[in-house]
Amino acid sequence: MAGLFIAFEGGEGAGKTTQSLLLAERLAERQTPHLLVREPGGTELGEYLREYLKSERPLSPEAELLLFEAARTELVTSQILPALAAGQVVIADRFFGSTIAYQGYGRGLDLQVIESLNRFAAGPAAPDLTILLDLSPEAGIRRAMSFQTSFSPDASGGLAPMQRNAEGTRFEDLDLEFHNKAREGFRAQAEAHHDKWVVIDALGPIESVQEEVWKLTRERLYPDEAEPAATAESPTPVNPGPQGELWPQAT
Repeated sequence: MAGLFIAFEGGEGAGKTTQSLLLAERLAERQTPHLLVREPGGTELGEYLREYLKSERPLSPEAELLLFEAARTELVTSQILPALAAGQVVIADRFFGSTIAYQGYGRGLDLQVIESLNRFAAGPAAPDLTILLDLSPEAGIRRAMSFQTSFSPDASGGLAPMQRNAEGTRFEDLDLEFHNKAREGFRAQAEAHHDKWVVIDALGPIESVQEEVWKLTRERLYPDEAEPAATAESPTPVNPGPQGELWPQAT
């Protein structure tokens, strides 16, 4: 049985982490095997590179691109491909769409070079569904800087806030021109690949966004299920904030 690969894309503060976590929780409720990963990260090498990439230490755009691709290669080969081969649902907080948007449109690096590196790094792994959580850079940056909080499991199995995320703000601190270009890059990809990309307005309530995400997922995983009644009560998300940092590797 082939798995299903879902990637969340979007600018800073769009809620990718939150929606990734909530989707994983819905799948866990269904006892659907899944893997939740983030980019960069998810492996020993990926987390090591993430620490540098998220820091304020000097880094050329070209080196930045290559470090992202190195982290991706390790994540794909050691985590994503085995999970898909086992029939799991893979949920990724960012994938190569972010590289095109940030390093291509934002940094101005050659798009053909980036696409070639993406193909090399990802190999046969390509999202079946990419969900673009879209909102203005102004709103996203305000949200990211206000709610960039770490979470950990509490006694009941939910998520409890720990402290403000200690990661650097290499991208959050860039000017609005960069983020507007990155948003343009995300939207251009969604338009070019409308068969596999879906755009959701990320400015709405978390619960509304979550239900849109779940509808898209359910249609692909459980196509024979009847549409739930419109009056059905939506589950309350355990993570009320628009950002979070909890990364179980497999369920």
